[in-house]
Amino acid sequence: MLAGLERDRSSYWPWLPWARTDNRNLAECIFNIERFRREREGTADNFGIGIADRETGKVIGGTSLHRLHVASHQAEIGYYIHSHRRGQGLCTEAVAGLISWAFMHQNAGGWGLRRIEILCAADNVPSQRVPQKLGLRQEVNKVAERWVDGVGWGGTLGWGVLSEEWDVAGRKLRAAAS
Repeated sequence: MLAGLERDRSSYWPWLPWARTDNRNLAECIFNIERFRREREGTADNFGIGIADRETGKVIGGTSLHRLHVASHQAEIGYYIHSHRRGQGLCTEAVAGLISWAFMHQNAGGWGLRRIEILCAADNVPSQRVPQKLGLRQEVNKVAERWVDGVGWGGTLGWGVLSEEWDVAGRKLRAAAS
């Protein structure tokens, strides 16, 4: 985690402000990984997991279910990939897997959610590509809704998908009925 961030930390700015102020050394990284683990065991609304390289097992990014809302069975997904691994479809693959896990029935080891959304800054074009490549429905286009350091007031775009629209086993959007 630390090595990936240190390789090109500024590439995460301005989209991930925590990269500027957190996970700056090994102790902070360990603390945050342990915090994520403790939150999973409690009632926190965030479940973070690493994205690892299939060949080496090295962490190359992260994704999470956050803003988990148990009563409505929905959550938001966030993600990032280290700069030297961007543009390879790895984040899209990881998010597709996380969506499938989120929609999988709890009896089968999943979360049993019914709705997932992805939100990102309107100026963060690489982040937009993930839900677009997955074919998710764009539902949000807020203008001048969020402050982004170094950018100013910017918009927020959002995509959503319902469990019945997603092929859990195939890790993709179901084909539209004709």
